[in-house]
Amino acid sequence: MEVEPKKIPFNWDEGGVLDWVASQYGTGKWRNPLDTGDVLVKSSSMVSGQLRSMVEKNISEISVVTRNEPFSWVQVELPVAVCPTHYRMSHMQHSPKSFLRSWAFCGSYDGEDWRVLCQHKNDKTLVNESADTLTGAWEVRMTKPEFYPYFRIVMFEEGNSESTNTLIASCLELFGSVRHRQWPGKVSVTIA
Repeated sequence: MEVEPKKIPFNWDEGGVLDWVASQYGTGKWRNPLDTGDVLVKSSSMVSGQLRSMVEKNISEISVVTRNEPFSWVQVELPVAVCPTHYRMSHMQHSPKSFLRSWAFCGSYDGEDWRVLCQHKNDKTLVNESADTLTGAWEVRMTKPEFYPYFRIVMFEEGNSESTNTLIASCLELFGSVRHRQWPGKVSVTIA
């Protein structure tokens, strides 16, 4: 019998799926889920920053910063599968350049084949006007519910505010429905 998915609705000021995972599925204290081994984070390259900043709760001066290479990306693998309705992401504090403008938010069942869930062209949500504009949130509209454990931000060629290929991102958060996923080598998560 299939268990009804857990719903984590979008709320600008509240945590989502990554926050829930980082707090031991809502039962404990928040700890960075990359540090605990609950999620995996990868990027196409790194020139500076830390991968852990991609799943950090609060924006800081540390972020994932890729090389200036076309179609740079950063991805997160979760211990659960998510049917996203929204996602939220931040730039980096005190960095007045290279804001994401054109990118795709993608999901995958296996980390190999990717589906574009949301696409942005010249999106100016992320700007350097105040701390509030360093973070943006976007709706994900899917024609039918699909659950993914892998998510990736892929920047289109010359897709930042400087028309270069350096991707700067941090503090990814997902909102939507969550269901069980088997992760080989890890304790499986049961969602009630």
